[in-house]
Amino acid sequence: MSTSTRAKTSIPTLTQKTLYLSHFTPSLMAPETLETMLVQREPLLTRCLDNVIESLRTGSSHHTLFVGPRGIGKTHLISLLHHRLTKSKEANAKTLIAWMREEEWGVTSFFELVLRILRTLDASYPQLEIDERTSPLYELPLKEAEKLAESILLDVLGRKRLIVLLENLDDLFEQLGDQGQKAWRAFIQNHNNMVLVGTTPSLFAGVSLHKSAFYGFFDIEPLKELEFEDVVSLLGKIAVERGDANLAAFIDAPEGRARIRAVHHLAEGNPRIYIIFAQFLSREALDELVPAFMHTLDELTPYYQARMKELSGQQRKIVEYLVNYRGAAPVKQIAKSCFITQQTCSSQLKQLKEKRYVRSIEQGRESYYELCEPLMRLCMEVKKQRGEPISLFVDFLRIWYTTTELATLLRNPATLRLVEKRHLERALTLACDPSSDPKTVVIEKALEIAIQNGGPIQIFQLLEEFDSVSNNTSVAWVRGSISVLRATMKRAGQARLDPKTLPKDFEDASIQEKFNRKALDAIFDVLRILRTEPGNRTLLTLAREERKGLENLADQLDKYRLKTAVRTAT
Repeated sequence: MSTSTRAKTSIPTLTQKTLYLSHFTPSLMAPETLETMLVQREPLLTRCLDNVIESLRTGSSHHTLFVGPRGIGKTHLISLLHHRLTKSKEANAKTLIAWMREEEWGVTSFFELVLRILRTLDASYPQLEIDERTSPLYELPLKEAEKLAESILLDVLGRKRLIVLLENLDDLFEQLGDQGQKAWRAFIQNHNNMVLVGTTPSLFAGVSLHKSAFYGFFDIEPLKELEFEDVVSLLGKIAVERGDANLAAFIDAPEGRARIRAVHHLAEGNPRIYIIFAQFLSREALDELVPAFMHTLDELTPYYQARMKELSGQQRKIVEYLVNYRGAAPVKQIAKSCFITQQTCSSQLKQLKEKRYVRSIEQGRESYYELCEPLMRLCMEVKKQRGEPISLFVDFLRIWYTTTELATLLRNPATLRLVEKRHLERALTLACDPSSDPKTVVIEKALEIAIQNGGPIQIFQLLEEFDSVSNNTSVAWVRGSISVLRATMKRAGQARLDPKTLPKDFEDASIQEKFNRKALDAIFDVLRILRTEPGNRTLLTLAREERKGLENLADQLDKYRLKTAVRTAT
C-alpha cells in the first residue's frame, strides 16, 4: 500500500542438514524423506493401498493405473506404495511384491515378462532360491520353457498373491505387442493371483481401445498438478527436514509466498521442477542451478522429441504455437496463428487432448487450450536458446531476488565466478521494469480470481503478498475490501455498502483488526484521489460499479472515521 512501508525479509540460505533429493529417481531416496515430501496425494495413495489390501482380503482384484506427465510424481507414489506395503504385516503375510523399475527393456513377450518378474522376486526374496529353479529354463525349447516359467511362478506364489508395481506401462505394452498382452490378460484371468499397479505419462491404446485385452481393466487415477498451497507446503517441509528454520519462516511469510507464487507460475505445478528449485535457494548454490536444470531438460528432450515425431504436421504446428504462447489460447486464435480453419483446429485439438498433449479450460461457451506438460515447453524453449541467457533461469533470478539484491550480486566478484554475468544482467534489466514484474502480475491474476470466487482469508493473504512486493497496492486493497464487504452485506441482507458492517470472517481477532485497518486506509487513499484527481490513471483499474460504490461510501466513511477517531481519543 502507498501508506505503508514495505517490510524487507532477508533471503535465508540453506545450510545445516544435507537432504538427498533425486530429480529423476525417487526410489533412490529414503522412504522417510518421501513420506515427508508427500503433499496433496495422501488420499490418492491411501485409496490405492486400501484397494490392494481389499484385493488380498476378498479375492477380488483392484488394479490401478496412475496417469500423469513426466515429473508429476508417479514414481514418488509407487515408491511410497511399495514402502507402505512392505511395512504392512497383512501384505507381508499374503503377498510377494515385484517392483518393476522404470525401464524394463527387452521384454518382448509374456514369457520374458514372467522371467523378469521371477528375477525381480529373486532379488527381493533370496530365501525362495528362485534363481536355482529358473536355471533349467535356458536349456529347454521355447514352448517348454514358457510352460515351466509359468509353473515356477505359480509354485513360488503358492497361496499368496503377487503385487506387481510397473512404471511406464505404456512402454511395456508396446514391447509386448498384442499377443503378449493377450497372454498376460489370460494368465491373470485364469489364476486370479495378480494385482497390478502401474504408471503411464498418458493413456494409450493398450488400455483405452475397446478391442484391447486390458480395456476396462484398470482403475484410472489421473495425477493433478500441484496447487500453490501444495507447493508452499512442499518447500516448507523440505526446509524443516533440512533443519533450516529461517528458510521455513521465510517460505511462510508474505514475501516468500509472493516469490513462490511466481515460481509456481513458471513450473506450472510440476513437482520435479520444485525439487530442483528447492535445492538452490541460496546464493552459494546458484552455480549449480543452471547445470541442474540443463541436465534435467537434456535428459527429457529425447523423450519429447520422440513424442513430437508421433504427431501429424498440423498437430506439431499447434503444439509449437502453444509452446511459444506460454498460456491458454482460444481455438480461433490458435487456428489463425497456424493458418488452418477453426473446424480443422478443433478436430486436431480434440486428438491432442485425447493423447494428453493439451488440456482445455472452459470459460463460458469458449474453450481455451494449453500444454499439459510444462517440461515439454521448457525443453523446447531451452533448445532454441543455445548461446543466449536461459529465460527460465533469468525468470527465476528475477523472481527470487529484488532489484537491489541483483545489483549487489553483480558487484560481487565471488558471485560472478558462480553465475554467468549475462544471466544476472538480463534479470536486472527486466527487474527494472516494475510494470512487468512476474510476482505482481501473478498475484494480480490470483487476486482477480479470489475477488470473484474466493473467501476473505484468501483475499487477505494475497493482499499481504502484494504489499510485500509492491509499494502501490491501495487500489488492490480497495477492490479486495469491497469484495469482502459485499459478501458480508449479502449475508446480512443489506442493500448498501455500510462501513459499520466490517467483515467478521477471521477467527483470529488480530488478523481481523489488521484487515479492517488496512482496508479502511486503502479506501480513504483512493477516495482522496477520487475527489482531488478524478482522472488519475490509478483509478482506471477500478470497475465502474466499484467507483460508484466508493462515491456512495464517501460521506458515510468520513463520518465513520471521525467517530472512530473520537472514540479512540477518549
